[in-house]
Amino acid sequence: MRYVITFSIVMCLIGCSGQSDADKALLDEAGRYHMEAIDIQEQVEPVIDRIDSVRTLLAKKTSPEAKAAGQSLDSLKTAFEEWEENLVEVPGLKHDHHEHGEGKHHHHHHHNNDTKDMPADQLRDLQQAFLANIRQIQQQTQQAMERANRLL
Repeated sequence: MRYVITFSIVMCLIGCSGQSDADKALLDEAGRYHMEAIDIQEQVEPVIDRIDSVRTLLAKKTSPEAKAAGQSLDSLKTAFEEWEENLVEVPGLKHDHHEHGEGKHHHHHHHNNDTKDMPADQLRDLQQAFLANIRQIQQQTQQAMERANRLL
């Protein structure tokens, strides 16, 4: 639910007011939040990539705990994918996307670039919210994987 709310906030902020002369300090801060979120995303991504195999192993278990752990992992995978889908760029921010080795799964990073008209303070706040969300996803994913591994 919180991800739906975040998406709604994103859409609302994108639709709001035109961009004034953006304050460089605010855009720099937004850029730092964005880059930190991307760093965390890259740490979480390999764990997310393992969810399907862990989920398959959990499905062989009949305990209610295993079923709950599998559902939790599914939910976190969906939350991560929604986070990626809703992530927006900071206009003018340049960064490298990581490369996966041959045969490795690649998440597509669909950055919404409709932020060029967003005021710098709103863009900073938005990036800060994305950072908080990916931190929460990271923490919950680690905890869920630890629970799942104890059940296997």
